[in-house]
Amino acid sequence: MEKLIAIIQNLIYLTYLAEALPFFLCLIFHKKIITKEVKVFFYYTISFVFFLTILLFSKYYFKSATLTLLILRINIVVEFFFISLFYFLIIRNNKRRLFFISGVIVFVLFSVYDYYTSIPGEFSYFPLVMQCLFFLFIIPYYFYEKMQYSITAPVYQSPDFWISVAFLIYFSGNFFLFLYTKVMQKDPGFKNQYNMIYDSFAILKDILLCTAIFVNNHQDKKIEKSNIPISIDLDIFNPIKNKY
Repeated sequence: MEKLIAIIQNLIYLTYLAEALPFFLCLIFHKKIITKEVKVFFYYTISFVFFLTILLFSKYYFKSATLTLLILRINIVVEFFFISLFYFLIIRNNKRRLFFISGVIVFVLFSVYDYYTSIPGEFSYFPLVMQCLFFLFIIPYYFYEKMQYSITAPVYQSPDFWISVAFLIYFSGNFFLFLYTKVMQKDPGFKNQYNMIYDSFAILKDILLCTAIFVNNHQDKKIEKSNIPISIDLDIFNPIKNKY
């Protein structure tokens, strides 16, 4: 049992490191971040690392459960906003403005309501469930819309594709985990199972987000190469002229 606890604790520390890795890669390749959607993703990583740092200080230094829960709730709202803004920029549907603005407003209001109606000192997973459900509709629609438009390059060469794959795996993998957590909390072994499942999906998400950053850097290089003028003398081969 002690060995299992040590493994889970190391997995938690690895998750903290993995969650910060996309931010540091964005800093390294910040000159390649040009498009609006990738800039929004960069802002998302900044906010995530900011709240993660405050959360760790609150949990291990101040040891304040109330402050920790408040930071978690604020982080969920900010995360929802940035991911919504990201898909607002890449989805072409003309009704997207009304849909995303309404979604953000409803989510914020629901989060505030859930905060005041929840039991003090107990974390509510309902906002996380609502967040997962929202993006489990948005991301498949993004893939559907992606297939409707002709593209000049394979879809896997687009950073938004890898970001979407990362979030799709993360939200779909944790949806039922968040949904049944309140019921399963009484099970003494559920905490370890929760950490293993959540941390595994979080690390996988961060690996794919890092892939998106590398793809964005490579994509920018391909654009630069494609802009190099190619000198071709078309007069070299003129069969009509040579015939006569």
